[in-house]
This record gives sequence, C-alpha cells and structure tokens, in this order.
Amino acid sequence: MIMKKARKEYPLDPKTIFGLSTMRFTVVAGSSLMTSAFMLYLTDYSGMKNAALIATILLLAGRILDAIDDPLQGWIMDNSKRTKIGKFKPFMLGGIITTTLALLLLFNTPSGIAEWGKIVLLSLGYILYEIGYSFQPDYALKSTMTQDAKVREKLLIVPRVVETLIAVPFSFFITIALALGAAFGGNNHAGFGVTAAIIVIPLGILAFIGAALVKEGPYSVESEESIGIKELAQMFRENKPLWISQLSGLIGGCSFTFIMAAITYYIKWAYRPENFGTNSAVWGACILLGMVIGTVLAGPLLKNRTPLQGAYICYAGQAIPLVVIFVLNLFGAVNFFVFIPLMFVVMIFAGMNYIPGSMINMECMDFNHWKRGVGMEGMVQAINNFTIKAQTALAGLATGAVLVAIQYDATLYESETFLAAGGTIPSTLYTGLAIVFALIPVLLSAAAALILIAYPLKGELREQMYRELKERRNNPISD
Repeated sequence: MIMKKARKEYPLDPKTIFGLSTMRFTVVAGSSLMTSAFMLYLTDYSGMKNAALIATILLLAGRILDAIDDPLQGWIMDNSKRTKIGKFKPFMLGGIITTTLALLLLFNTPSGIAEWGKIVLLSLGYILYEIGYSFQPDYALKSTMTQDAKVREKLLIVPRVVETLIAVPFSFFITIALALGAAFGGNNHAGFGVTAAIIVIPLGILAFIGAALVKEGPYSVESEESIGIKELAQMFRENKPLWISQLSGLIGGCSFTFIMAAITYYIKWAYRPENFGTNSAVWGACILLGMVIGTVLAGPLLKNRTPLQGAYICYAGQAIPLVVIFVLNLFGAVNFFVFIPLMFVVMIFAGMNYIPGSMINMECMDFNHWKRGVGMEGMVQAINNFTIKAQTALAGLATGAVLVAIQYDATLYESETFLAAGGTIPSTLYTGLAIVFALIPVLLSAAAALILIAYPLKGELREQMYRELKERRNNPISD
C-alpha cells in the first residue's frame, strides 16, 4: 500500500470528542434493548402465543443471516471509494438511520393484527436492525484517526463514559415502560412501544449529528485493487491476532450478554412481580454506576499495562462475584441486598473491559496495515459486529431455551386464578436462570482468558509492529 504523504495524528478537539461520544448512541440503544428488554417484551407483553419459541427461532435465523450479510457488508465497505466525507462515514450515517427505524418497529408491533402478521413485522424489523447495526463501522472509523495507543485510549474512554451515561434511560427502560403501561390502563404493550419511541428517536438524531461532526482520519487508505476472496482468505490466514481475539471476544462477551438477558427474569420472579418496577430501577442504577466507574478506572488499569493484560484482570474481576452468587443460589434465591452489591462489582469490571477489548480490535486492524499495507477495517469491523450480535443471540437462545423447557407462561404466573389457587413459581426457573446468568458466564470468562494466551501481539512482536508502522508514517513512499 502506498501513502502519498505523512499526516499528523488526529487532533483531540472538543468537536471530535462530542461526535465520537454521540455517534454510537443507536448502537448503545440496540445493544441495550436487544439484550435486556426485547425477549421480555416478546414473552410477557407482546400478546403473542409461544413467544419464547418464536423469539428463539428469530434469534437463530438472525445468526444465519449474519453469517451471510456481515462478511458481505465488510467487503462492501473495504471496496468502497473514499468520498468527500470519508470511506466509512457514509455507512455510519446510513446505519444510524436504519437502526433507529428498526428499533421503533420491533417495539411497536401492532397488537390488533394476526399472529402471522406480527411475525412478519418482527422479522422485517430484525433484518433491518441486523443490517443497520453492521453498517455502523465505529471501530473502523476510530482506527483511521491514530495508531498511537495512548491517543486511542483517550478517544475511547471519554465517549464510553458518555455512552454509559446515555444508557441511563435503558437501565430504567422496563420501569418506565411499566409505569406508562399503568397510565394507559394496564396496557404494557403500548407502554413498551411509547417508551422505545421517546428514547430511541432523540438518540438517533444525536447519533446522526455526532457522526456528521466526526472527520475521518488519515489512515483510511484505499487498496490499489479491489479486495476479493483471495485477499480475504489471506487476511484470515495471516492475521492470527484477529481470529484469536474474536474467538475470545465472542466467548468472553457472552459472559456479559448472558447476564443481561437472563437476570431480568430472575429479578422479576425471585423478588416478586409486584416489586418488579422498583427492583428494575435499582438494578438499572447498579448497571449505570458500575459501568461508569469501570470505564473511568480503565485508564489507571492500562497505565502500565497492555490491553491484553487489562483484559485478563477484567475477566477475573467479573467471575469471582458470579461464583459467589451461584453458590448462594443453591440454597434459594439470593437476598436482594446481597445480590445487588455483588452484581455491582461485576458491572464495574464489565465496564472496564470495554476499553482493552476495543484497543485489541484496533490492534488487529493495525496488524493488517503492518503485514499487508491495508487495514481492511471494514472486514474486521464486520467480523467484530458479527461477534457482538452472536453474543446477544446466544444469550437470548440460552434464556429462551430455559423458558421453553419449563413451559414459562408469564400470563399464567400473574393471573388471579393462579395466585388464588396457591400457585408457586417453579424452582427450576430460578435454577435455570442462575445457570445462565452466573455459572455459564464464569466458565465463559475462564475460557476467554485461556484463549487469549495464544494472542501473539505482545512483548517484542507488538513493539516491533508499532515501531515499524511509525517509521513508515514518518518516512512515506511517494508515488
């Protein structure tokens, strides 16, 4: 790859920081809603029969779609020409619009139509969501701004804190939706739809403005020839850091998504449905404060450590409290005032882990620049997007499988007839959910950490890569 001239590192100006802090708002919205609220909405408030089974099938079909469209979208982005506003920025803007519309559709499926009509609209919304999410190359866009690890850390930490703060409405999403549902005469279906609209639309507008303000950096270079199957195969063969990090990220990231997918049901039924609104608010505050504190602490964590070392610490920090929760659950539902502090610690390390994980992803793009002269950022981004969406889907599938296995029926459990007859929630529900949100994440965190042992970009090799990339930048080759 030939660069025409050397360019200075991307400036850390206020406009850039604002743009980076807002352009991922629809990604945050999608990840939050699809992980913690979508399954609950379908099973408990959509009015659909066999909702748990339908949701499970939908998530599985989504992963089949991703296996096709994510690599295709990555290929499209890598082979796109740089426009006046950049190579990746047009995709970012289009992806924001598509994701916003998709989320509105998913949480506003009309209640008065036939079951098959709901399934069609949900499928359409889910497909649009998958496409829109994949066409938001935020990592690729950030990687074009600098190859300096310290500058990248600054580009990541402040926006991450803002993203975590903006996730406040989603932390209390269920509480707000139920309150609005009560205001609508007990129509929780409408409550979820209206809540989604009043939160997602403003965030979509802010994300679009933020992406428009961000200038693409100097490292979004074009290959002289189009990238084909041969080049992609070569990248996968040569870029060991990529497939090691993505495999670890897929497994490790599931530890968080499994927690978020299953824990809502545990909070609802272990601590009584009548307290669900209040307890959801407490859990939301736990997520918010834990993630913010964790993100802020990521800087000191990485001060004298590589991103790889930071990831090890975070996985260990997440696992230990979850072991305690699982053991306690063997003796019955964990006391709420013990449960929340333990989960608070988990959220701190989960928030912290975002920074080293993101920096490892960018290192993989740098590795392509080092070995092949072109970052192939679009494909790396697509692979990363597939990994993130697979995490969400696997968590949903696991939770859905538990609910299907015990013949979960929220309408029955909350009915006056069931309660009057002295009906009790099956103990298998608590056990199954604890396995999903506590035991499995511990095992996944351990597996992810073990896989990272094979990650090659450490020590002298990592130093050599960045030393040579810096030399190329300072001594560019002219045409």
